[in-house]
Amino acid sequence: MSPDQLVPTPLEAEHHYRIFKPFRAGIGSAEFPGKGRGVVALVDLPADTLLERCPVLIIPDRDRQAVDPTIVFTYVFMWEHGTTEQDLYQHRGRAAIALGLTSLLNHSYTPNARFVRHIDERILEIWSETAIRAGDEITIDYQMDLWFDPD
Repeated sequence: MSPDQLVPTPLEAEHHYRIFKPFRAGIGSAEFPGKGRGVVALVDLPADTLLERCPVLIIPDRDRQAVDPTIVFTYVFMWEHGTTEQDLYQHRGRAAIALGLTSLLNHSYTPNARFVRHIDERILEIWSETAIRAGDEITIDYQMDLWFDPD
């Protein structure tokens, strides 16, 4: 995240709140045969491009026992410092749902994008790892043992 995205603007400082700055650079959702919904590049995207910055909805530790057995579990990110996505299977600690197209990203062992968790800011970013051509699916590595066959 660049410094101008973290430093409060004069308006934010005056009113004592943060203005969320969403960012979506040429991406959209699409239906992929055999996979369901996913995220697609609408334009050519260079490597190291910020594709999306979205707020997250925190699932408190106390609610994980009720939420984890539901379909919601397949859309969450681990949301504790010093954790990995694999830690979701311990069913403790906070989790988070990305409120944007990020929730629709499909898994790949050779992804063309990566996610960056900003835990304290409650923001998740998606960055292109490689150049992505218009029409290509944007994927991330879920970084955990998968509950489905990715083929």
